[in-house]
Amino acid sequence: MDPLVVLQIVVAAAQDMLLAAAVGMLACSAMLGRQQQGCPAASTALGRSRFAALGVLVLACGLYLWLQAAVMGGTPFSEAGPIVSAVLTQSHFGVAWSVGFVGAVFACLGGTRHSRTSWGLAAAGMVVYVAGKAASSHAADAGDFTLREAVHVLHLGATAVWAGSVIVAAPVLWRWNAAASEDISGEARSQSANLVAFCARLSHLATIALAVVIVTGIYNATQDTAHLTAPLLGVLYGRVLTLKLAFVTLAVLLGGYNRMIYLPRLQHTVADSGPAYRDAQRSFDRLLAVEAVAMVAVLAVAGVLGHTSPSGG
Repeated sequence: MDPLVVLQIVVAAAQDMLLAAAVGMLACSAMLGRQQQGCPAASTALGRSRFAALGVLVLACGLYLWLQAAVMGGTPFSEAGPIVSAVLTQSHFGVAWSVGFVGAVFACLGGTRHSRTSWGLAAAGMVVYVAGKAASSHAADAGDFTLREAVHVLHLGATAVWAGSVIVAAPVLWRWNAAASEDISGEARSQSANLVAFCARLSHLATIALAVVIVTGIYNATQDTAHLTAPLLGVLYGRVLTLKLAFVTLAVLLGGYNRMIYLPRLQHTVADSGPAYRDAQRSFDRLLAVEAVAMVAVLAVAGVLGHTSPSGG
């Protein structure tokens, strides 16, 4: 494989992770914002981190454009500059990239503020970014503004919500628990109740996003493999897709176990905040951390899948 294509895959996977992180920070900020008391330090850090992630995403978009110009022009990386303008103005990729880039920049306008206006600007920009990304994917092979492209927008957005909320919530809960363990005031029990409420909202959000990911993912897979004449595992696309599904299954099992076993235990034991509650919280946090690692793997494999031809060529 061309080294430039390998670098493209790395940058694409990084973009997916940055988007998921920004979406996860937005979702966690919103869930924390609904509580009268939460983790103030985490809320403040999420706003700054979201802005940083979106800023790096903008830079990654620029790097990916340069790489695409080098690949399309068959030139070395250092000589791709003159081709960038042609890619932007004379190719479908250029139009799709421009939409995504504008969306990423617009999302940055939300800044670091902890308000509905800031969240709205960031969310709107990320939706536009996802639309541009879908328009440059396999889903646009049949044209723009099609059902297939619309479904892929939903798939990418739901994946970012699911993966991002899990990846971001893991360190948020760790920081929150660390702060709660040092709290010797009478507010400790109230903080525990708020933490459990956050875990419940996280579980509900991840479940809804997962349902959308599964439905849209099945549709995408059937469309991408509709014209395959070889067995699915006989082509690279099929093997990469299978690997992605394996990581998705692992994440689903971990999240499902947390939702069905440890979340009810948290809710039943939070009133006394005793040893049973602390054991349940530690178990919930550990499984969530492992699920977050699985989600990072899903996003990494998705970067490879997006640069692999469904036809096997």
